[in-house]
Amino acid sequence: MNYFFLYQTLKAQFSSGDATHTPGESAFGFYTHEFHSRQSIPYLTQATSPFDIECSETNLNKDFTYPVFHPDKGIASEGCIILLHGLNERSWDKYLPWGYQLANYTRKTVILFPIAYHMNRSPKEWCDPRKMNAFVKERKTTIPGIDGLSVANVALSDRLTKHPERFFLSGYQAANDLLDLIASIREGEHALIKKDAQIDFFAYSIGSFLSQIMFLAHGDDVLANSRLFVFCGGSVFEDWQGVSRFIMDSKAFNRLQDYYKSDQQFNNTAVKRIISNTALGQAFVDMISMKNLRKRSNSYITALKDRMAAVVLKNDTVAVADKVKHTLSGMQVEEWDFNYAYSHIMPFPLLSNKLVNQVNEAFDKLMLRATLLFTT
Repeated sequence: MNYFFLYQTLKAQFSSGDATHTPGESAFGFYTHEFHSRQSIPYLTQATSPFDIECSETNLNKDFTYPVFHPDKGIASEGCIILLHGLNERSWDKYLPWGYQLANYTRKTVILFPIAYHMNRSPKEWCDPRKMNAFVKERKTTIPGIDGLSVANVALSDRLTKHPERFFLSGYQAANDLLDLIASIREGEHALIKKDAQIDFFAYSIGSFLSQIMFLAHGDDVLANSRLFVFCGGSVFEDWQGVSRFIMDSKAFNRLQDYYKSDQQFNNTAVKRIISNTALGQAFVDMISMKNLRKRSNSYITALKDRMAAVVLKNDTVAVADKVKHTLSGMQVEEWDFNYAYSHIMPFPLLSNKLVNQVNEAFDKLMLRATLLFTT
């Protein structure tokens, strides 16, 4: 499979955040489904920044669509894979080949589900360089010496710097959205998927952090039979290295680390209530540090070791391989190193030169490794 060709073909059929392509006569179909989130946690009463969209009358985060790859037209799937993306992602383009190939190899329906305030659950302006440039200049002026700031991450950086509780509350909303999605499948409300279908997860980057929290909280009930494949992720919160022009700047990253590692989150009423009264909240606390995670004992490792697998990359500077292996000790973790220049953000660069075959092989190797977990 030519990764570059597959990417270009699928991108042409898909307008990021507003997919309209529907399958023709071929068996393999691409669809979009509507979703209505009911889990938003109110914590802002008045907007103090242009990025405080929680206070707007039209909240893209609540009502949105998600893309679906369905391998067999007219036949409800006996299996479903929910694909979760990385932090500060605004476009599905990168993930279209991933979703397509997973559906192709496993013959399961693949859902590309957006985390709260990401992808089409956020304003398009947040990824418009011309509109974000003024905010970058302003932030550089007010925060001297800031590192990693760019037009791509200024919106998220501003939001997390001013309200670090957003990281937890957005994740909590996304987790509940996913539980609602699973419930709707179980109730037979998803026409493409049988209600008794196997439901698994393919999680990349911060999507792995979210999915690990969900498996810690519900791995013995709602997700008792689910499997989890982690790519470029898997470590506890304190071990993530999030400063990147594509993720967040140094001010936002340091604010998050200080806020959660010093337990400042307990000063927020909404956050404290969720942490104290929900399994998801407690699982989040467990995933903040290895010290916290060890308190959970090894019971979760015993329960998940045959249902979870992870691939980390040697040169990943965001989800550091050694940190991931430490967090997931006792589970199936493989460290890979591709023979071309790659990064956490772009593990499969779009190349048309002599290295294209190496990228094709690496991508196919990953999809086959995930397929092995999902089909055995």
